[in-house]
Amino acid sequence: MILRRGSVCVAVVCALALLLSPLAARAQGSTDEINLLSWGAGALVVESPPSASARGQWSTEMLLDEIKDTGWANPRGDFAPKAIVFELAQRSEINSLAFDTAQAEKRERSVKDMTVDISDRQDGGFVQIAKISLAVAKDGQKFPLKTPMSGRYIKLTVLNNYGDSQFMELMNVYAYGKPVGKRPLPDNSGTFSSDYEDFHIQQIGITATGCYMYEGGLIENGGFDGRVLRFTWSSGLPGSRDSGPAIIVFADDGKSFVGHFWHGTSTNAVRWNGTRISKDVGSCPNWKPGTGNQVEQQLKSEGRARLYGILFDTDSDHIKDESKTALDSLLAAAHNQPTWSFSIEGHTDNVGGDAHNQTLSEKRAAAVKAYLTKAGVDEKRLATKGFGASKPVASNDTSLGRSENRRVEIVKQ
Repeated sequence: MILRRGSVCVAVVCALALLLSPLAARAQGSTDEINLLSWGAGALVVESPPSASARGQWSTEMLLDEIKDTGWANPRGDFAPKAIVFELAQRSEINSLAFDTAQAEKRERSVKDMTVDISDRQDGGFVQIAKISLAVAKDGQKFPLKTPMSGRYIKLTVLNNYGDSQFMELMNVYAYGKPVGKRPLPDNSGTFSSDYEDFHIQQIGITATGCYMYEGGLIENGGFDGRVLRFTWSSGLPGSRDSGPAIIVFADDGKSFVGHFWHGTSTNAVRWNGTRISKDVGSCPNWKPGTGNQVEQQLKSEGRARLYGILFDTDSDHIKDESKTALDSLLAAAHNQPTWSFSIEGHTDNVGGDAHNQTLSEKRAAAVKAYLTKAGVDEKRLATKGFGASKPVASNDTSLGRSENRRVEIVKQ
């Protein structure tokens, strides 16, 4: 099979369901619902059937990337029902489901009939919440549940297609709703064997720093939002180092992670997988745990630090309590370098409109300044800027990219 790109998305609803009624898909970026079934929201595939490929295009993991021309397909000619189990980041209430199939390589390959079940356990207790018949080769097919249902695990069973004799193809699946309660954040510190050699991470509260052995790699100024870690990576020789944003989703047991990273401002993500080999943090030649203030070091070497450990309430400038560790690292840098001045930059994703995001980014930058001045930093050393969604570091087309674009950056003046 050949991957195709660049086709036009058609937002349309056109099927009947047992427990659903069709509803026109809302515009992407709507603020009144969250797609919980995505990498950016911390969802993982925990049970996968035979697929056309074990990893990458045409594997089950591509159902979570929110990119309409990548997806899942069965092994050639194998039309037995295929069940896929997804784990949400935490127990959640599901209000509606949606599916993309327009980019199937042939219209007849697009998935037709499916069932959807939900449970609080991976090993059983599933209850059917939907029996769906999709229209042929269309994106944005969305179905609200007549009664919202809660659970942690969603099982999708693909039954057939529109007549092709080789493949059943499904490009994306979405589950809209809201988390129920809040899961405690485990300590993910340790050493992982990864695609880029050993990966060492030290977690303190929601902040994280570390390194990876490939080309002197560093994990800089990371922050956890649930089990999703966002950070800046850098690697290479002194004077020619490359860097960019990264995101990693840790399994609940801390034994593995699935991640992606971007080069600079590129919107093309690269896969990054890891498996825990030790709870000992370990070290690299260029990094040791607990040494120095990484915010200060990054500002000294690069003049700019991207802080993912500063979190705000949704659509608000209220700083979450768990952000204290990251803020105190910035505060320590300000105290350690009394001659430095700083510009505090607020950045948002594109949800909510340009004017709204510009104001929100300005308020968030001002909230960080207020924290620092209250702790004794002279306000004359602090300037603030808001950029709204005008300077993305990843694509705003997916929740994965949008989560990277919501950030605070500090620039040494």
